[in-house]
Amino acid sequence: MSLESALRELGKEIQKDARYEAIQAADAKNDADEGLQQQMQELQLITLKYQQEAGKADEADTDRIAQLQQDYQNLYEAIMKNENMEAYSAAASAMEEMAQYISQMISMFMDGQDPETCEPLPANCTHDCSTCGGCH
Repeated sequence: MSLESALRELGKEIQKDARYEAIQAADAKNDADEGLQQQMQELQLITLKYQQEAGKADEADTDRIAQLQQDYQNLYEAIMKNENMEAYSAAASAMEEMAQYISQMISMFMDGQDPETCEPLPANCTHDCSTCGGCH
C-alpha cells in the first residue's frame, strides 16, 4: 500500500469515527438554529463596528470601543451557553484530541519508533513520574 493510499484509508476511518459523526451532527444543528445564527451575525457586526472605530486611531471614541467590547463579550458568552454550541464545542474538542493523537503517532513514526508498539504519552503527562496517576 502506498503512503497516499494509507492516508486515504486513514481519512475513511476518521469519517467513520463516532467523534466525526458527532461534530457533523452538531454543525448541522448549529446551522439549523436560527437564533444562534442571528447571534453569530450580530457578533460579526459588533466586530466590524469595533474595527471601524478602532481604525480611527486618535479620533476613536474610547467609550464606544469599551461598549463594543462589552457587547461582544456578553453576546459571545450567550452564544457559548447555547446548548447547540455547547454540543459543538464538546464535539470539536473530541476531534481536536483525535487530531493530536494522530499527529503524535505520525511524529513517533517519523522518529523511528515501532508503529506496532509505540503509544503517545497521555495529554496530561507532566514527564515527572512523581505526579503520575498511571497511564493506563
